[in-house]
Amino acid sequence: MKRLLFILSLVIVLGSLIGVSSLYSQQARIAVISDLHYMHPSLIVEDGEALENYLRRDRKLLRESDAILRRTVQYLLNENVNLVLIPGDVTKDGEKISHNAVAELLKPLRDKGVKILIVPGNHDINNPEAVSFHGDHTQPEETVSASEFERIYGDYGFGDAISRDENSLSYVCEPVTGLRVLCIDACKYYDNTFKSRGARKDSCVTNGRIKPQTMLWIEREMHKANSAGKQIIAIMHHNVVEHFEYESLFAAPYLVDDYQDVQHKFLNYGLNMVFTGHFHSSDVARVDDKNGNYLYDIETGSIVTYPCPYRVIDIVADALSMQTKYVEDIDYALPEGITFQQHAKDQIKKGFNEMVPQIISEYYHNLSKFIPRWVSPFVKLPDAERLSQLLLDHFSAEGVNMLIAHYHGNETEQAQAKINKRNLLTSIDEFIDAVSKESGGMFAGITKTLIHRMDIVKKAKAASESIWDDMMIADANDGSEIIYAKQPVNDLQLVFRFKSTINNKPEDPVLLSASSLITNETNRVGYVPFSDNGNATVLVNRFATIGRKKKYILE
Repeated sequence: MKRLLFILSLVIVLGSLIGVSSLYSQQARIAVISDLHYMHPSLIVEDGEALENYLRRDRKLLRESDAILRRTVQYLLNENVNLVLIPGDVTKDGEKISHNAVAELLKPLRDKGVKILIVPGNHDINNPEAVSFHGDHTQPEETVSASEFERIYGDYGFGDAISRDENSLSYVCEPVTGLRVLCIDACKYYDNTFKSRGARKDSCVTNGRIKPQTMLWIEREMHKANSAGKQIIAIMHHNVVEHFEYESLFAAPYLVDDYQDVQHKFLNYGLNMVFTGHFHSSDVARVDDKNGNYLYDIETGSIVTYPCPYRVIDIVADALSMQTKYVEDIDYALPEGITFQQHAKDQIKKGFNEMVPQIISEYYHNLSKFIPRWVSPFVKLPDAERLSQLLLDHFSAEGVNMLIAHYHGNETEQAQAKINKRNLLTSIDEFIDAVSKESGGMFAGITKTLIHRMDIVKKAKAASESIWDDMMIADANDGSEIIYAKQPVNDLQLVFRFKSTINNKPEDPVLLSASSLITNETNRVGYVPFSDNGNATVLVNRFATIGRKKKYILE
């Protein structure tokens, strides 16, 4: 009898140990590259005015995209990663020839045994803007359907899926034992329109949406993964969390539709981390709810937009450490004496100054609605061309500085960050003063006061401050069920512990840091110093189990 009890006890203990070990992937080294915007070189049939006009209004290094992707693949091979995540915008505009080329250029990673998971971005499928350049004009090129996208990237996630959503290109993979990756397709390529197919205009939808049926599928997959004790991360193209104040107002297409509802669901499902792209910035935002759930939106910049970053993530047991690296050189003829990073930064400056007139022209007809009716007979806005010039005169330099800092990440640590923020707010005031003077005539003083008091102006200033402060304004979260981080989250280096489950009971979230579990002297959530070889200098060395909770000890 004693022997039987001993055997039963041994079976229970071993079973428990097996169950606990299944909670964590043993080890994984993951890379994230986003927004490749690859343009096959053959699409430039003849360089000329058409291509120059396109590039003049763009921040992306499209001519260089082939060389950049080739170099990035070399970097990843040298990093010895065993998994690569690509959260969308694989091609410039969904050209079939570009998609086929990307699949081929990524092949050296697959040949080495690296698994690659891809989801589409808003540029990738059914895109009417798929064109080739022929001197002074463009010609349509073949784009891809959703089913063709799936076929081309069959070896890049779709073919290894353990579950597929019937209503989108979403799928789940377990590329490393114990680690599940939820690959979410939230793009609206089904709403794109083509003049060649009878529509009034060519249109490629930027916004994203998770369909209700897809969200139900996500809920089921999260439940299955949690029940099996798996670690779970997700990738999708659109942001789920606002990365600066009023992003949902000024940059709504970069957030998934109904993002607050999506946040709420993800938090309730137990999803802690989603890797996104789209905005071309390297930024990390965190939200918590009042039930102790938390969610990180880790946005990775584009490899074809300054500073051309990629992420490298190490997972050991339940601890995850992330660092950010950059494409520093490419096999491409650059202007003499210019480094690749400077070349990429120069493109931001050129693109910004060309985009401003385009944006003003596009939205000029909407500006009048912000002027109170009773004063509209006395106020006449400058025409679109003049308004663009005033904006560039007063805002260009400071706007470029803000954009470059936001693309890079950790804005508060940029040189002269506080001065740049103050100068930006001053430039907004000066722009308003100049517009008031030209539009108000004898009522310029009243016009100036009215514009400064407008809600949209106050929100624009709040958004600008939020970007430079690298955090949401705390007061804006009062009374909300969603709580944003009260301090800047480290955008470039992060150490994180998965929220594990034992008997389906979630543990408290814990961040690892050199001086405390929450912050260090930089006041950045989740900051930890990194050694020269890229490994976190602070690791979990041991843990002690107390009942069904675990107490982790840093040494």
